[in-house]
Amino acid sequence: MDSIPYSEVRAHLAETLKKLEVREEPIFISRRGEPAGVLMSVAQYQRLAGPVAKDFWSAVCAWRAENADYLATPEAPEDPFADLRDPTTTGGRSPVDFGAADVDGGGHPLAR
Repeated sequence: MDSIPYSEVRAHLAETLKKLEVREEPIFISRRGEPAGVLMSVAQYQRLAGPVAKDFWSAVCAWRAENADYLATPEAPEDPFADLRDPTTTGGRSPVDFGAADVDGGGHPLAR
């Protein structure tokens, strides 16, 4: 991997970005001779970061799926997301306390 000084990156940013697009390797940026950062193409970053969830709930579901085997073992800690609700199940309304008795007088806590 190349290492170039910060001042050179700043002075020649367009050329440095073009270099990143052509090669498959990030560039180290140094400041006063010490590594200070890494510059990489978007394609390199996406390969490194992996797929990104579209929202928090999708990330929670993906985490649960990836860790399902471990979460099923007795030594696993409690699911830190156990109290979260799927935001699509309330239809945009506030969550309902299903432990409450006959909330609306109609026999069902979601009835309106």
